[in-house]
Amino acid sequence: MTQSGRGGGPQLLRLMNCAAVLQAVRDTGSARLADVVRATGLSRPTVTAAVSTLIRDGWVEETEAPEDDSPRMGRPAKVVRFRADAAHVVGVDVGPHKVYCAVADLAGNVVVQERRDVAEPASHAGLLEHVESTVSLVLDRAGVERSAIAAVGVGTPGIVDERRGAIVQAPSVPGWAALELGRTLQRTIACPVYVENDVNLAVVAERANGSWDEADDMVLVQWGARVGAAVLLQGRLHRGANGAAGEIGFIDLEEQPQGTQADGLGPLEAVTGTAQILRRARELGDRTSHDAVAVLHAAAAGDPLALQVLDEVAAEFARGLAPFLTAIDPALVVIGGGITLAGDAILAAVRRHLEQRALVVPRLELSSLGDDAVALGAVRLALDHAERQLLDVYSPPGTRRDR
Repeated sequence: MTQSGRGGGPQLLRLMNCAAVLQAVRDTGSARLADVVRATGLSRPTVTAAVSTLIRDGWVEETEAPEDDSPRMGRPAKVVRFRADAAHVVGVDVGPHKVYCAVADLAGNVVVQERRDVAEPASHAGLLEHVESTVSLVLDRAGVERSAIAAVGVGTPGIVDERRGAIVQAPSVPGWAALELGRTLQRTIACPVYVENDVNLAVVAERANGSWDEADDMVLVQWGARVGAAVLLQGRLHRGANGAAGEIGFIDLEEQPQGTQADGLGPLEAVTGTAQILRRARELGDRTSHDAVAVLHAAAAGDPLALQVLDEVAAEFARGLAPFLTAIDPALVVIGGGITLAGDAILAAVRRHLEQRALVVPRLELSSLGDDAVALGAVRLALDHAERQLLDVYSPPGTRRDR
């Protein structure tokens, strides 16, 4: 895309006018010139001049209003439309066992997505290769040139320093700790890369794309092989002083400290995760379930043995979750991850045990986005940065937003 040159005096004013018009059109997707005039408070000639610049630079285009919205006499009304396809972003959900990539336009519409299951990588370099090859695959499928990628967002397990794009701790991914993931990926992807904890991105996506946009104080729990949570307080993501807010999988319930297990699991997730679900089912005599997925499906279907397993892990989960919720007092807890295969049975079990331990039991719901949550949150992360970069093109020096 062309970037308008900068200058002093009137040129600064023209840039500011372009930024205001671009924001107005971006917010609505498309609008008549009269609507843009009202939204910006600028004169019609000023808006027309700004639109011409934005058309030349490739960010908006002029089109005719829908037929039923056009006046009956005279020329059809013209509208200006934000070109959401002028650039794209990529969202990546990376973990020890999967890489999930989504390509979206600047309106957040996902055009291609791809999930790859990953066998245990021999090294962090092997996992990085999976990420890079999956990103390449989805871009090829979407027909998007690498030069048209405005930003990439990445969700990863562990404690993340989002300012540096670095992973501070990641017990579940060998070799992942201390990795400057953003900088490493940027060498091959060749565009800005932003990194955040995966569950933090999931809660952002659940609120933006899911069914919970009214919940300003909410907790999302991702419960599968691992257990982690993310917290929104008054609509804002709460990371904590060290980025470790919500790492409930490492809550220790025993009198003697358990610490991190040999497989990298924390004490709570070791007794509630999917490995424990399958192990306990076999201890109780289940000889047909090959994995935890089968046990969870059986619980959803009402199988007594599977429901007993679910009740036992829900009891342990509630022991760890109750004090966490007491400290935060959220209005809503959304449960996501593989455990949701059990359906309403897991909600009923968790609610029953929380009622015995928590002073106030918040509303409990299952995730509305499922396996897409982290990738969609990563798309949202990339979009936020791409939008700031786009507006910076037309922002006078000294007024550019922090990146």
